[in-house]
Amino acid sequence: MTWSAPTYVLTGVVLACLLLAMVTDLADRIIPNWLVLVVLCTCIVLRLVSGPGPFWVSLLSAMAVLAVLSPLGANDLLGWGDVKLITAVTFAVPAGRVITLLFAITLAGGLLSCVYLAVRFALRRAATWPVDAASDAGRGWSLRRVAYREGARILANEPMPYAAAIFGGVACGLAIR
Repeated sequence: MTWSAPTYVLTGVVLACLLLAMVTDLADRIIPNWLVLVVLCTCIVLRLVSGPGPFWVSLLSAMAVLAVLSPLGANDLLGWGDVKLITAVTFAVPAGRVITLLFAITLAGGLLSCVYLAVRFALRRAATWPVDAASDAGRGWSLRRVAYREGARILANEPMPYAAAIFGGVACGLAIR
């Protein structure tokens, strides 16, 4: 990937959008479609500006990723927002590095799973965790409220916010040259 001023700016926009996706996924377990569209458009422009190789190869790679991940979304093994976001970020790297990017996202997801398992173990051992603490923590955005809600979700065995793994994997994938 050729690093120029537009490449740095577009990469920053992609990472900022992925950070926002991570925050919304953590708070509400949803990744807005408009955010996925912004990531997709930015990644396409990034691919056209910076990358070696024809664009159609990147398009085929993205279609293959979507075809592989769609059954996971259809069977609720991965959220559809995560499927769309992963497909969109495949345009951020040259087609030859898509497997590396997916591997980085998978590793980040495994690390996130380990953290969630450790927190679940700790919360189950501490019998004083208030199950309805999300309502007690107040309204709006606060670290305390998000922590209580996430603790309650972890104890209820709800799915983890995979956008955090996507953010971590893409950040690492873009850093590898």
